Amino acid sequence: MATKQLNIRPSGIGRTIACPASVRLSAQVPYQESGEAAKIGTAIHALAEHCYQRDLDPMWFVGKVYEGILMTEENCDFAQQHLKAIWDIEEELGKGTVSVEQFLPYQESPTYKCGGTADVIGISKEKRKLIIADLKTGRGYVDAESEQLKLYALAAMESGGLYQDIDTIELWIVQPHHGEVRKHTMTTQELVDWEHYILTPAIENVLNPAFPPVPSDSACQYCAAKTICPAQANMVEDYIKAVRDHALKRMEKGAVIAGWQLAPKRALRSWTDEDEAMKHFMFLGLNIKEITKTELITPAQAEKLLPKGLKESIEPLTSRISSGLTLARDKGISQ
Repeated sequence: MATKQLNIRPSGIGRTIACPASVRLSAQVPYQESGEAAKIGTAIHALAEHCYQRDLDPMWFVGKVYEGILMTEENCDFAQQHLKAIWDIEEELGKGTVSVEQFLPYQESPTYKCGGTADVIGISKEKRKLIIADLKTGRGYVDAESEQLKLYALAAMESGGLYQDIDTIELWIVQPHHGEVRKHTMTTQELVDWEHYILTPAIENVLNPAFPPVPSDSACQYCAAKTICPAQANMVEDYIKAVRDHALKRMEKGAVIAGWQLAPKRALRSWTDEDEAMKHFMFLGLNIKEITKTELITPAQAEKLLPKGLKESIEPLTSRISSGLTLARDKGISQ
């Protein structure tokens, strides 16, 4: 059976670098349709591209349905701010230097593919400069030193054969929720170093089925594989155990937690008098080697050795002693 080709997406490359195993795990999760916020973001991107290509004002679309989304004044304003960033790049690099919504392949093999669509690419061999810009319509702050934009820059350099033509790379984040356009500048050599020391090892780990998940707040937040990730299961179990242990210690010191009480742990049977128990088993015909190890076997173990009709005969020789306290639901409290 052919191995499924893994898809390493630029939009999730930060997660891939932090937790390479997330790519393999996410490939096992059925496709989930984008949420409403993502659909609105896609429509805003499409509107900005439409207005750039046709020299239109995005504000004309307020109250109209575009790409299945009723465009609000805020939606159109976001598209307009993105459009302004495109014009700024064009003004800086010159006419004919800008491409909008362009697919950039980075690498592909039988086992994986990596590439994506960049919002804006500006290339000037004359000024030896590459600008990658990305519109973010969400509220979560995105730093201009973005792994996603670095990957787009690498893909642009690869597909355009630009390594000998570009000295300076600028990464722009257009995020209206957080004010002005943010920019990060780096050299071509710094980008190549990032590829060599950060990106390439991460991709190698993606392809290594033995590489374990590496959970973190940032990597796990929007990961599609959260529900099947073994590291998540361990984290949840450890968290629940820690909470229960903390609650138990508090209640042992007198604290009251609504809906909970201290209850004895399950009592395990033990011999009331081991000498009497040994005499009893020998009377029943059991061999001394059968009923002893380095110490007398437990009542539960002894029951397994006796015929069904004789099991109850050991009850007078046993008692139930709890090994301590545990946390249990207070049955007097209705849920």
